[in-house]
Order: sequence, then C-alpha cells, then structure tokens
Amino acid sequence: MIPNSSESKFRNIAKVQGSNEKEYKFLKTALIYGPNASGKSTVIRAIFEITDYILEKPKVGDLIQLSTPFEFDVDSKNKSSNYEIEFLGPKNIKYIYSFSITINKVIREKLIYFPNNRKTKLFERLPFDPSQLIQKGKLGDSLANKEISVFPNQLILSKFGDDEPHEHLTKIYLYFKNYIIVNAVNQSNIEYIQKEITKKIADNRNLKEQVDKLIHFADTKIISTQILQEVKPELSGSKQNFDFNILAQHDVFKNGKKTATTSLSFKQESTGTQILFTLGGVILDTLQNGGILIIDELDTSLHPFLTKLIVMLFHSPKINPKQAQLIFSSHDVTLLDKDLVRRDQVWITEKNEKGISDLYSLQDFEGLREDTAFEKWYLSGKFGGLPKLKSIDSIFD
Repeated sequence: MIPNSSESKFRNIAKVQGSNEKEYKFLKTALIYGPNASGKSTVIRAIFEITDYILEKPKVGDLIQLSTPFEFDVDSKNKSSNYEIEFLGPKNIKYIYSFSITINKVIREKLIYFPNNRKTKLFERLPFDPSQLIQKGKLGDSLANKEISVFPNQLILSKFGDDEPHEHLTKIYLYFKNYIIVNAVNQSNIEYIQKEITKKIADNRNLKEQVDKLIHFADTKIISTQILQEVKPELSGSKQNFDFNILAQHDVFKNGKKTATTSLSFKQESTGTQILFTLGGVILDTLQNGGILIIDELDTSLHPFLTKLIVMLFHSPKINPKQAQLIFSSHDVTLLDKDLVRRDQVWITEKNEKGISDLYSLQDFEGLREDTAFEKWYLSGKFGGLPKLKSIDSIFD
C-alpha cells in the first residue's frame, strides 16, 4: 500500500503526519487479480489468519492454525512459516512486527518501531528452548528489559490483550482489530457479517440512512429498509439472543401510478441486493470510522458499475475523511480503468509449474505509464495472471 513517486490520481493517495513531522503516504485501495487457484484468496486468508492468531490466541497445546506448510514441495513441508507486517500504529508511528512458526510453536517473534525516526526494539522472543514448557521473551530498553513468560504456541503480543495490559503494547494489540476481512463467496461468513452489521445499522441512524441511499442509488427500486429486532431465548434460558428481520420498502402501482408502499422480506430480494446490503453496510461503516477493509471476491453478485462506485467512495476525500483502506480480489477487469486506478494499486497472482504463487504489482513492469490501457494489456496477457487455456478441442482428447 506504499505508492510510488507518481503524482497521478492524487485522490487515490492518503497523507498523514508521523512522528518528528515525517509525512507518510499510502494508497487507499488495492486490487488483486489472477486466475482461479492462483493464490488471491491465500493472500487475503493470510492477513485474516495473522489477525485471528494475535487476537484469539490458541489454548495451551493446541496446534497453530496459521501454520500451513506448502503441500507440493517435500522440503518446505518441514520448514517454518514466516510473517512480517509493516504498519502505521498509534500517533502514525511506523511499526514492524514479525514472527516465525511451525505447527505447534513460535520460533521467533519481534516488534520494533521508529519513534522520532529511530529504530527501537519493543520486545523480542528469546531462542526457543525445547526443554522448557514456558518460553521467554524480553521487552526493550525503553521498557526496562522486563522478562515475559509465554506458552510455546502463543505470541507475546497476544498477552497484551487481556492477560497483561500495557499502556503502549496493548494499543498495538488493539491495532489489529482495525482489520475487517470478508469472504464474499463464503455463505456462512456472509451470514455472520450480515448479522453483525445489521446490529450496527439498527443502532446507528446515520449509517442506516447512508445504507438506504446506497441501495436506492443502485437502482434496486427499494425506497428504504426497516430492521425489526427479534429476541430468541438461548437454550439455557439465562441469556437473550437477538436476531433481525430486514424488510425492504417498495412502491405499489395501479394503472401506472404510485398508490401505496409495501414491505418485502429481504430474503425475497435478489442475492445481489442482499450482498449489497451486507457489503454496503460494512463499507460505509468503515468509511465512517476508518480502518482496513479486505474483501475476497468483491464483485460477487454485484454489477461492475457498483464495484467501481465502491472504489470511488474510498478515493473520495469527502466520503473517506478518515482515510480508510480497501484491499480486495476481483475478476472484474472493467476496474482496470486508467482513470480509476494507478499502476501501483493493481496486483496480480500467478502460479508457476511447481504450484508456487507469486504476487506482483503493475509497477514492477518497466516503461508502463499511468495512461496505459491496463485492461487491454491485462487481457492480452502482457501482465500474466491469466488462465493458460488450451484449444477447446483438446479437452476430451
């Protein structure tokens, strides 16, 4: 999400003041393309698993779900998985967090930051000791070199959530709650997200008005929505579980003239409209509050005009004043519009003959200008990232 030096489409770039008056620039959106099974979803899943591992630490003795060795190479199946994420944290200070894991233990972990542009260690895990159940880490000099105890399969950073509140490190832990990750093709994930965002919409009048405007703007013929809260008792009888019934208001006509309105259950609306309500709510909530929204297959059941509109919302300084970021995968090549995105916003995944995925950006191509017809070049195969299909006559040979 770091832009190159081009001044093209300046609205696509956010600028913030960091420590010691240092200015940071970052892209508001990024698009990931590639054929099926090329690794697009793996990139997004990695970010989800990292945040989930930090925020929901495994129990003692549990396997580490984030550790997924590459199954198609014998040597790599026994190697550790290595992760590093660079981000702007509290007060727009740059942080770098990294760790290495196997299926049952953390081998390495380190968090550094750059206050006043000087590299400073916040903590580092000590070398793994196979003879001990409890592993050790040590805070940096600025934190009095305090020793930290942690189980082999848990991260030090996770301890600063509930276990060991800390004025500075707990803020870094909470930073990872800024990530909202949606799998638009996973029905159970969409249902969970819909329930969560519906509650937010029901509790936030301004958000509801914006969602209604977006749905109406999309030419769904829906005037507005109504959210009815239903209470369902838990099996134990001691708690209440809230569910929501969403209704869509439609005009009713007689002899071509509007005579009344009627309500239709959202379950009877098209799949695209239901997806638009869910994703639209999440998108508008992110634009209101800031954060990082990551969506796998954004264009699922949405018209290309709507996906382009969503990208434009994030680029708008007026609609996105808190400079939220959107990262998503897509097959919608109409978004490769030279007037909509910069070359450093477009990423491509491609697998080689050994099944190994590579992720690269259009800015890696020398001589590619910002006014190049990205869509035409991509479809012609100049950027790679296209299915390698043979003649149709050879399918059943």
